[in-house]
Amino acid sequence: MYGGSDKSIDQVVEEVRRTVIGQDAAVEWLAAFVDASCARTRLVKVEGVDTLDLPVMGSALIVGPTASGKSHLAKTFARAAGLIFRSIDASQMSAAGYKGATFSGEWAQLADALEQNPGSNALVLIDEVDKLLMQTEREGSARFDLLKPLEGGVLESAGSGMDHPGFSLDCDRCVFVLAGAFTGIEEVVARRLGQSRGSMGFLAPVSGADEASAREARLRAQMTLDDIEAWGAPRELVGRLSTVRFLSALGEDALRQIVRRNKVAEYARMLPGEARMTIDQDAEDLLVQRALAANYGARSINQQLNALFFGRLWRDVRSDGRPVSSLALTVRDGELDYDLAFDGGVRACCPDVDGLLARRAFTLLRQVHERVERWGGVAPFDPCESLGADVADYGAALLLAGGQAVVRGGRAYVREDFSLAEVVLLGALYDLLRDWFPETDQEPGSLSTLLSMGSLTTGATSPLGLLFGQIETGRRYVRVDASGRPLDEGGVPADGEERWAWVDSQLVREGDGTRPAACGGLAPEQDRALGCYDEFRSYPEESRRAAMTGLAFRLLQVGVR
Repeated sequence: MYGGSDKSIDQVVEEVRRTVIGQDAAVEWLAAFVDASCARTRLVKVEGVDTLDLPVMGSALIVGPTASGKSHLAKTFARAAGLIFRSIDASQMSAAGYKGATFSGEWAQLADALEQNPGSNALVLIDEVDKLLMQTEREGSARFDLLKPLEGGVLESAGSGMDHPGFSLDCDRCVFVLAGAFTGIEEVVARRLGQSRGSMGFLAPVSGADEASAREARLRAQMTLDDIEAWGAPRELVGRLSTVRFLSALGEDALRQIVRRNKVAEYARMLPGEARMTIDQDAEDLLVQRALAANYGARSINQQLNALFFGRLWRDVRSDGRPVSSLALTVRDGELDYDLAFDGGVRACCPDVDGLLARRAFTLLRQVHERVERWGGVAPFDPCESLGADVADYGAALLLAGGQAVVRGGRAYVREDFSLAEVVLLGALYDLLRDWFPETDQEPGSLSTLLSMGSLTTGATSPLGLLFGQIETGRRYVRVDASGRPLDEGGVPADGEERWAWVDSQLVREGDGTRPAACGGLAPEQDRALGCYDEFRSYPEESRRAAMTGLAFRLLQVGVR
């Protein structure tokens, strides 16, 4: 996809389907629409085709009940396709002069993201758009602020002070997807078809308590953009939409797949070490039955698991003092319950956590603690002089050399621990040096150099992020001459015109000679450094900033510059 990754439509669809369950047709629909939109952008931005000579793509609309997966679909798809993702809650928007957020502020941030990522397109989800359309003019409706961006072209704003900066948003680089529940739309569809919502002659009969909801779903599946306008959406807005898709509520089969394929893996990552997690049939049945009764889809499953997991179960995991080897969810007395199994070896290292927890982070941190205890408080090498044997050794040496580990009663203790994000960041930088750089660069000072390249002020386009991006995609975005060949640093094209293009990465992994460019890029599980970095970027921005600052301080404290 132009402006995203180099994956084919089939590759993107396959990746999205791994976590978006029960919406296969919608995934294929969105993939085709986004790919066509990106192809149109390429024709305009790269080949110079006039937009008047191309079809108007418009925007897409997703209609579905709460918890049908609208937001999850858009977010997962953007990540798989390599697009910038921005979600805007339309229900919170208001027109200028009224309290509340404004689209102008959102457009300014989106413009900045596009500017920082010159080779990328953005997928912009306008969520809860039906709530915005229901606002009255007196309430300060901002619905008409959507018209210009959905039309395409460049949206300019001079700004009005620091709180409202000026911006220039290239809307042709944005794929807009609107989403909402549109309560009552089935009645509009029924009227258009000349049918009653309860007409048995129109819909195939459905037995059981789900009869009414099944009929409504069948009606919504036949919805058109004309129905959206009849529902109450302004004609000007509907005219800028090109396609609409209905997402039905998740049924029993889809919810069971979500429990088996997604939830087990997600919650297992919260456990320390390599602990296994299982959900038996009784627990699965209870989770799904309650989700169906609540009519709240996967969110209900999350709520049920969270109530159990982050209550007494979490206290048991953290307070026992031994590593957890397995967790089994079951049902007792009609309620979710669990069984924990512990190892008798090294004690569990469960520090205060910030953001997401994962097995890789806990495993690496536990290995650092093992080294500290094994060495009795004296590091076998100086972290200023050597990178040591592996990242766990180096992390332990940093703690010891910085006075952050102490010996009491003949045993070593960690006094000022790494955060999970910090230890994973150290792993990413360490393995990047050892696996991808020549031996002459594999020295402690290079860690600080790489760390300085990871500033979050430039978001996804930080030099460190681009470096890992070459491992992940096998491609790099560089200045080229008129023939498309990369220019040397400081080189100037003969015609003086600056051009940028994606070309093959020159990275080669030390040791096995793997070239990401030759295999279409590597997955996080195929490379140690990328695996740690992928884990690191899953943490909240505040945690990542704190990790960068904390690790930089540790390196300076022991004299690594």
